[in-house]
Parts: sequence; structure tokens; C-alpha cells
Amino acid sequence: MFYPIMLDIEDKKIVVIGGGNVGYRKAKNFLEFEGKVIVISSHFSDKFCELKDKYGKNIILIEDNYKKEYISNGFLVVAATSSEHINRQIAIDCNDEGILCNIVDSLESSEFICPSFINKGDLVLSISTMGKCPFLSKRIRLDLEKKYSNINSEYINLLGEIRNIIISDYSYKKEELLDRCLKLGNEELEDFYKQLKGE
Repeated sequence: MFYPIMLDIEDKKIVVIGGGNVGYRKAKNFLEFEGKVIVISSHFSDKFCELKDKYGKNIILIEDNYKKEYISNGFLVVAATSSEHINRQIAIDCNDEGILCNIVDSLESSEFICPSFINKGDLVLSISTMGKCPFLSKRIRLDLEKKYSNINSEYINLLGEIRNIIISDYSYKKEELLDRCLKLGNEELEDFYKQLKGE
């Protein structure tokens, strides 16, 4: 079993070894959460150029074969090469250095896994089947994206403001008022917020 946890990776050194589609997806996800990503590979998919254009100095591409020195002082490492032997060596090196690693083709050699997720700013939903059924994780993610398509950062921030008012100003019916908020559309929620503020 893997313990679910949310990590702050902003400005942390994340090393991805592998320049194919899997390495691209992992690098893209880490960049989305403001990690400093270094990708090591002897060959890169064209998609990495898009990442370089979008994220600039937050991603470094090193065209080379894997060497242990590349993971030095890494916060997280992902091994996404097509070589089982190299991936296994990366796992050994990370263990020696005390660095958390994810080996994409080996759950047993991994110390963390990357769940499927939906990122809506302050709302992050993650789904995992512990690596057994990624297609099920994908299906659940797509279902949740549809169900919560109307939620965005502004909506969540407004709910947070309303919650603060209710907790500080209302000594009763707190749960009832909070539940009511979740049944309101965006415009209705704005009106309710103004009503609570006495506007």
C-alpha cells in the first residue's frame, strides 16, 4: 500500500530519466505544480520542445545516457526509460542516496507512485488503483472531470470566503448554511455571499 500525500514540489529538483511519451507526461505534470524538472535522455520526443517553450528555465533537457551524478540532490526521481536494467539501477542509486523514486515499469521498486489527477487550482482530485488498473483510474478521472466541470479557482475561493463568514458570524446552523452553498450556482453563490456580508 502507498500512503496518499500531497507534496510541495515548488522549486524542488525533479529528475526524470527518459525522453519518450511516459517521461513527457511525468515532466509535464511536475511542471504544472512548479517543480524544477531535469530530463535525462539520449533522445527526446518532439513534445519536449513544447514544454521548453511553455515552461522555459523550469525545465532542463540533458541529452545523455543516465549517470548517477544526475540524481544528486534530487527531491524526486522518475525512471521512465525503455530499459529494465537501467530503471533497476536508478532504483538502486536512489535508495543509496535516500531519494524517493518512481520506476514506471515496476511498482515493487517504486517508493512513490504518480496517481491520475484533476487539477482545478485549490481543488486537486487524485485517483489511484495502486498501478493495477490505470485504465480504470482514467475512466474515473474523466467521470469526475464531467461531474465537477463547473468548479474553478474563483468558485473555490468564494466558498472559502463564505465559510469564513459563517464560522465567525453564525453560532448555529453552520452545517446547514455550508450545505446550502454547495447547492447554489455561481451567480446564486455570489448573491448569497453579498447577503452574508450585508451588502
